[in-house]
Amino acid sequence: MKQKLQILQLKYGVFTGTVLFKIVLSAILFLCLSTPMFAHGDLSKKIKAKSLEILESPNNYELYFERGVLYQQHVEFGKAMDDYIKSKALGNKDKVLKYRISEVNYLLEEYNSAFVDITSYLEISPTDVKAKKLEAQILFQLKKYKKSLAAYKYVMDHMLDIRPEDILEYTDIILAENPKNYDVALNAIEIGLTKLGENTLSLQLKKLDYLKAANETEKALNQYDYFIIEYKRKEFWYYKKAAYLLQINKTDETNIALKQATIAIGQLDAKFKNMSSILKLKKQIKHLENLINNKNYD
Repeated sequence: MKQKLQILQLKYGVFTGTVLFKIVLSAILFLCLSTPMFAHGDLSKKIKAKSLEILESPNNYELYFERGVLYQQHVEFGKAMDDYIKSKALGNKDKVLKYRISEVNYLLEEYNSAFVDITSYLEISPTDVKAKKLEAQILFQLKKYKKSLAAYKYVMDHMLDIRPEDILEYTDIILAENPKNYDVALNAIEIGLTKLGENTLSLQLKKLDYLKAANETEKALNQYDYFIIEYKRKEFWYYKKAAYLLQINKTDETNIALKQATIAIGQLDAKFKNMSSILKLKKQIKHLENLINNKNYD
């Protein structure tokens, strides 16, 4: 366990993907628990001050818990866990300690241990939405998708401050449980758009992905039209629509979309026309045109 903690601490700074997401998640969870966030320099000072308090009162479990929270905010998960365990050994029976230990184990990818503590916490507070969300995330990592989906469904039904990333995480679990359940995932996206607003970009982008994956071609094309109407840089969306049209073998419609992309580029201000992104787009348009011409020639 200690070796794993040291490895994680050495790797911090180059974390990517799942672990980086979890670190960001940890920060969000601190906000949810009304724990103020500080710059790392301020946290270091607070840790030193708390350590001096512990020297004066070495058997005070509250001080160890408080320093553990600071260590966790400082992304020193091993030290945080040591303090939480010490706090527990000194008699801390507060349910929040169970939550914190579960959370740190989750961040350290010790999912079985994390599940034990979140289960213990939920026995005391079965309706705690934040805890149900952590439970769902742990279950997902344990590949218990049905149980994870049930837990996250509770979160969706009871969370007051729902965010786009919550909806997207929920749809990930839906499709992990059943990879063909695009209709259910799309329904979750629609609920999210209703709650958060129709122009929530991340949800609209994911909606497009799901429509394409589900082979809902007409709805996917309508979704491309949504982006063309709603966003200023229409040339890119015309091109993306053209690429999709070619993918589904609608050659005539592809040509029309490419022409619309070219017209949209022509309507740009001169300062935009020579941007590298526009020059690259022109090459991409030409490439698709060549593909169509070669296909027609064949």
